[in-house]
Amino acid sequence: MHYQEELDKIFADRELWKHRTLRTVLDPFCTEYKYTSLSQKIEILKKCFDNDLDLQELVDSYKDFYYNENKNEVPKSVELGLINLISEIFKNKNI
Repeated sequence: MHYQEELDKIFADRELWKHRTLRTVLDPFCTEYKYTSLSQKIEILKKCFDNDLDLQELVDSYKDFYYNENKNEVPKSVELGLINLISEIFKNKNI
């Protein structure tokens, strides 16, 4: 199953459904990422983990999707997005 279909099952009836591409969490160069707070990013990932989605599979599917869309710059930023996210979590230990 495509990763967005899996995310649809989790988020379809909620306000977070607009984040179905995961660019809000994984792409530090997109507008969605910049306007999604750290706590929202954490909430999105937590819902994924709570629904037994594997992060490595999500990341791989995310990259495949954007390579297939010929948006080759998008998947190249995943690691930076995750590094930024983890860094922000440790900077904001009160979350």
